[in-house]
Amino acid sequence: MTPRSPVPVDLLAVGAHPDDVEYGMGGTLLRHHRGGHRIGVVDLTRGELGTKGSADQRAREADTAAGHYGARFRHGLDLGDNRIGADPAGVERLAAVIRAARPTLVCTHQAEDTHPDHRAAHELVRRAVFAAALASLELTFDGDPLDHHVVDGVLYFATDRVVDGHVHVDVSEVWEARLGLMMAFASQFTAPTAEIDHTLYGIDDYLEVVATRARAHGQRIGVRYAEAFVAEQGVAADDLVELVRRRH
Repeated sequence: MTPRSPVPVDLLAVGAHPDDVEYGMGGTLLRHHRGGHRIGVVDLTRGELGTKGSADQRAREADTAAGHYGARFRHGLDLGDNRIGADPAGVERLAAVIRAARPTLVCTHQAEDTHPDHRAAHELVRRAVFAAALASLELTFDGDPLDHHVVDGVLYFATDRVVDGHVHVDVSEVWEARLGLMMAFASQFTAPTAEIDHTLYGIDDYLEVVATRARAHGQRIGVRYAEAFVAEQGVAADDLVELVRRRH
């Protein structure tokens, strides 16, 4: 079982619901795990209001998925499905996790996603990253005081659209594993589909939608599959040659 308590990591992925980080950046998680980076995950809610799968079932699936990319921890804040907000209490709870995890990079939802919880998560994470860096703000985790922590970068992923990303990650080599990562959330694929789903897509179409988006992002950098991230400020590079060098 994946540990729940945060420990130091290199990359912290924050999703509104279980399966959001896998759906939005699963290939990136796999690539960075294989590259030796330490990964942590925060689920802001249990997804208890979803039309497919119970909260307990989704928690078990999230634990299984986290094992595929070696997550050092998967922490749930249980802020309430459809209730995420940037209130001070929620901001400070997430900021405390960020201080405990001390990531170099934080990834979460972009602001323009359709789901209200995704939009709210975007703002919550922005505020929590800022709060985590405030040396004068006292925060604790499990009663232990935490030193402030400055995150080096924050990147945002989309779950429901093709975006003009500022950073693209080639996930072609891990594509089959990336689809398997999504299938770890069996309740989202094998449970009866709610009638409303058929206005957009049903069970059999989720993987195709993800693949179509990844092919579009891949075309931007000349690879088969890629995942795109948006940055609110410039991404620094010390070596432009290595930045553009193809990895294949």
